[in-house]
Amino acid sequence: MNAHARYTRYVNARVIKERVQAVGVAVVGVGMIAGGFVALNDDDVTCGGQVMEQGEVCEETRHGETTDERGYEAQSEENTLTGWLLTGGGAAMVVGGGFWSATAFTRKKRITLDEAAAGLNPTTVVTARRAGRTQGGHWQPAPTQAPSPMQTPRAASPQHPPQPQHPPQPPHPSQPQHPPQPPHPPYDQQPPNGTQHHHGPQYPLR
Repeated sequence: MNAHARYTRYVNARVIKERVQAVGVAVVGVGMIAGGFVALNDDDVTCGGQVMEQGEVCEETRHGETTDERGYEAQSEENTLTGWLLTGGGAAMVVGGGFWSATAFTRKKRITLDEAAAGLNPTTVVTARRAGRTQGGHWQPAPTQAPSPMQTPRAASPQHPPQPQHPPQPPHPSQPQHPPQPPHPPYDQQPPNGTQHHHGPQYPLR
């Protein structure tokens, strides 16, 4: 017997044991409720299972020594208190046992050898079976989906490095401006130095 087979038998035995214990707690709770109702509705006062009469004393002993003595009225109150305790404790056990049973039967399942080999346990196998990944006790891994054509990664187009930016050119110096020339005198005016103005060069008169 290999390790997976031993593990499968071990966990399945624990699942069955837990279910039996859960159901047993609920059954014991029901029995306690029934005993409580009987004690509350019983008109007879009992001491150790025997009916008491007026004037009798109920002695409680432990290890052969008397530890407590109760009269008829005190024993009647003790029986009533015992009935309520049985009823309340039984109701709590029924609720707890019912919740435990629901958890043991729905959230934990016995596993097969294939499921144990796949690493599943009684708790995780429930989720796997609901997802449809096990059929007939055989493990089926989740299918891998191929990427659609729209999702196929493409090689990134090469990006050109950024072109260096030319530094700004300093402004060109403006050309020097010549001072304005004085206007030429009219041709019919004689310059004060006795020269004649012609279209050609000017020479002084002798």
